[in-house]
Amino acid sequence: MKRKALLGAGIVAASWLLAGCEAIFTGATVETRALEAEAGGGFRPVTFRLEPEMSPVALNFRAELGNHPEETGKWNAYAATLTRDGATVASGSFNVNYTGSVELPPANPDLVMVMLATPVVNGGEYQLTIRPLGPLEVTLQNPRVELRRNVELPAGGRQG
Repeated sequence: MKRKALLGAGIVAASWLLAGCEAIFTGATVETRALEAEAGGGFRPVTFRLEPEMSPVALNFRAELGNHPEETGKWNAYAATLTRDGATVASGSFNVNYTGSVELPPANPDLVMVMLATPVVNGGEYQLTIRPLGPLEVTLQNPRVELRRNVELPAGGRQG
């Protein structure tokens, strides 16, 4: 009986982990751009041309984690904001956790996570800004943003 309960709990946990991943695996990649670091730990704003036929879109954060055992249990917290003509269209926050340990480097050093997923109502130039929400504790290599079009939004609709 306990084994079935543990199996059921594991399945529920796995479904929670995969919830929201639709914007990573569905749709099509439009482009991937390198992020340039700014003083203070954020990244320089990135401008994208978005059109309603791309809707919904996802902006995914990608980077590599090196082997830094001293970063075990640490993370970076960021706020991502998408604006059009100075007005906020979508915003959210995300954490980058170091997934390794003192004994083992990260099992998957290639990090990808959804920053924002949102419908596009009006075509035009949109600007993505990524700012730190606290001190940076995790070293990132090759940070970049991936724009995906026609993604499936998580059940319940809009994210970000």
